[in-house]
Amino acid sequence: MNYEEESFSTYLTPVKKLFISRDLAADSPLRPWAAAKGVELHARSLLSFTGKPFAAPEADWWFFYSSRAVQFSIHALAGLAGRPRLAALGAGTARALEEAGLRPDFVGRGQPAAVAAQFRRVAGGLTVFFPRAEQSRKTVQTLLQDDVRVLDAVCYANAAVPPPAPIEADIYVFTSPLNVAAYCDHFTLPEGALVVAIGPSTGSALRDRKIGYSVAEDPTEEALVGLLEG
Repeated sequence: MNYEEESFSTYLTPVKKLFISRDLAADSPLRPWAAAKGVELHARSLLSFTGKPFAAPEADWWFFYSSRAVQFSIHALAGLAGRPRLAALGAGTARALEEAGLRPDFVGRGQPAAVAAQFRRVAGGLTVFFPRAEQSRKTVQTLLQDDVRVLDAVCYANAAVPPPAPIEADIYVFTSPLNVAAYCDHFTLPEGALVVAIGPSTGSALRDRKIGYSVAEDPTEEALVGLLEG
């Protein structure tokens, strides 16, 4: 079943609990939404993260796929001869750069294919380094490989950590394919539960498991709130 063709709000009665496979920041827009709706939030990542040593190359741009890529790679910027321009896949990754005291020179909007098209206009013909997860699907760099010189390195590993017991919720929001695997390969979602994917690759992981889902217009928590509001 896929709910994308109808207003999501049609299915939101009654909702008491929402699970999202991400640790939420204090200023997450989901928090005031849940408080206003009387919805209990259960926010936790189903992954573990481990930094990996890597050699940081000189490049015109560094492109960060996620806040974790920021966390596990920005220390290497200090060893470079010059400061590259910094690109973020979306607003959440840009926020991680800003919290680390760095200003992003490019912030993508929309799904990865749209971000690749936007980034191509500013980085075409240049060298771009992608510090990434071991499990990364390398979506943007693959789309750009004919337009930029791609350099990449694994800066962290992520592994699925299934919860010890099923998580009770009315809405399940999955934020990555590996989070889908961590939960859905071990537990069955309740009948009638609403499922949301953050990003197309997460949606593909749900579709591969024949799980119906909705997807927000953009892979951001702001867009998620917009979807939940209908």
